Amino acid sequence: MEDIATREGATLTSLCETFQVHERLLVEAVVTLVGAGWVAVASGREATFVLTDEGQKALRSGKDPASVTVLSAAPATLIFDRTTGQLARRGEVPTVSPEDARLDLNPCTPERIRRNALDESQVQKLLPRTSGDWVRSIGPARLTTFRRYIAVRVDLAEESIVGLPRGWYPALSGEVLAAARSKQEEDEETTLFEPASGTPSRMRDLATAPDGDNAPPAPSSSAVGPVEPSRTLTPAQHSRSTRATPLTVAKRTWIAASDRASAPPPPEAVSYPWLDDLRPEVLGDGSADSTMGAELLAVLDDREAHERLLAEVLSSAVQHILIASPVASLERLSKLGDAIRTAVTRGVRVDVLYGDTDEDTSPEAVVDLLHRIGYEAARRRGRDLLRSAPQGTHSGAGLLLFDRGGAPLEAVVGDHAWCGSGTSDGTRSVHLRGSELMGYVARAAGGLWVWSGVSESADRWRRVAEQCQDALALETARGGDAASQVPAELIVDDEHAGIMGALPGDTLYFGGTSRRDQGAAIGIRGVTVAMRRSDVETARSTL
Repeated sequence: MEDIATREGATLTSLCETFQVHERLLVEAVVTLVGAGWVAVASGREATFVLTDEGQKALRSGKDPASVTVLSAAPATLIFDRTTGQLARRGEVPTVSPEDARLDLNPCTPERIRRNALDESQVQKLLPRTSGDWVRSIGPARLTTFRRYIAVRVDLAEESIVGLPRGWYPALSGEVLAAARSKQEEDEETTLFEPASGTPSRMRDLATAPDGDNAPPAPSSSAVGPVEPSRTLTPAQHSRSTRATPLTVAKRTWIAASDRASAPPPPEAVSYPWLDDLRPEVLGDGSADSTMGAELLAVLDDREAHERLLAEVLSSAVQHILIASPVASLERLSKLGDAIRTAVTRGVRVDVLYGDTDEDTSPEAVVDLLHRIGYEAARRRGRDLLRSAPQGTHSGAGLLLFDRGGAPLEAVVGDHAWCGSGTSDGTRSVHLRGSELMGYVARAAGGLWVWSGVSESADRWRRVAEQCQDALALETARGGDAASQVPAELIVDDEHAGIMGALPGDTLYFGGTSRRDQGAAIGIRGVTVAMRRSDVETARSTL
């Protein structure tokens, strides 16, 4: 069977002669093996059956082949905060209708994130899965619009907030406290300016604009609505996510003191019973575990180390290279031209992405240069093998993603300007590999292409992510050794709002970000790897 299966393939006739078994039993057996992925059907005049790679490994090792099952998952709903761009699972975010939110009483945090799109790299960590499951692919998002609000309770004396979803506290607590303090100051000023008894009656309108950074504040120990989930994105078969905006405060009319006798009584504050339930996710003192195993290969902490690795990658990669730089300059890309040309000549697919160009470089000049390099290296195939986006990603990500000689995918994540002309040694990156983390990084690479407007290139990195997840599933089924791996978390785009300004501690962050206050890419764009300092130091000592 080994000789037939591995060299020539086997037909039903040859299998019947070899095993002396009735053909119907062999048909059932072969169908089962094909369904498990251990045997494949080869084309030809007569159907022949050959072992897959997994079948070959099982034959050599004497162990049962590993197999996995891919199933379609139910859609999931996610909430997106439009103040800082945080995401949470739908069940972690109690919401109320505009009527119950009492827009005439309660202030809000300012609406800043006004874009109406998410890519799968931003939602992948929040998709529900059970132990032993993994996310192989994420379908396109479906956008649904509705208006709901999140109520929180603020105690200014204690500087405490109840009601924020798990994981949102670091990013939103400052915004909510600022709104509450501003409301308290507004109430005090209103009291000072109230007219004395006998003053001619008049209506006094003290409303503030409902949008922007000057949104109305909130009272101490009162309900404050930081976000309004108003848009839902539903990626088919796996992810449904919701976008959110802050509470919009309607204009309020204040009645002079002399008119209070005939004025209707003020409305009573609304009670939100769930805010009395001090669950950890409501208090915001916990977060879901988003770490995954990764193998630390190196920490690069100077420009020369980055340049040496890039030269090595361009000379040795076999299938994929993606270079994402916070900034690009024509001078630097011209210097890399020969190395890029050599890689393309070998048939390597090279992607070049950048957040922005320097003042002496235009996106058109970058595209023209890379098209010329690609044509010189591979003629008409050059544009397919060497790709650059027609515009910047507006991301501060410094990312190098590549493979070498059939080995697992590797990534370097940091703030290095691979395509820029800077000379500073302040750059720092971490060099990692590991199937699960590489799947996440590949989706982040696809997300960069999405924001650059080139869907075809994004699809290619989605397929690479699927391959990484398949490898992870097989490694898990075989019981792979994870002793050399350390926990790592990938932080993408607006997730950075929760770590900005964090004090030095046991967590090291390797990455770069860029923040924009207007346009389609408004918000924080970047890619960062977070690792425990102790794990990094231990791993570095053994490298």
